[in-house]
Amino acid sequence: MTLKSTIKEFAAFLGDRESILDNNFSRIAGQLELLWGYQEFYLYLDKLIITEKERSRAGFPFEAIQELDKLKEIHERLCPRVRRYANV
Repeated sequence: MTLKSTIKEFAAFLGDRESILDNNFSRIAGQLELLWGYQEFYLYLDKLIITEKERSRAGFPFEAIQELDKLKEIHERLCPRVRRYANV
C-alpha cells in the first residue's frame, strides 16, 4: 500500500502527480501509514522534521516537506480527537 492509495484526501492533493514520499522514502511512508490515526503520528512527524544536535541529516527535498505538511493538515482534520501530545 501507499499513502496515495490509502488516504483519499492526500490522493486528491497530489492529483496526477506521484508521491515523493511513496516513491523515494517508502520506509517513512509506510511508517506514516502505520501510525495514521494515532497520537504517535505527530511524534514521528516531529522526529522527521526536527534535526537533533547529535544527528547529521541531509534533509528532505522541498516537495517531500510539502507532502509531510499536507499529511499533517489532513490528519488534524480527519482525526480531531487524536491529541498532538499526551500532556496537552
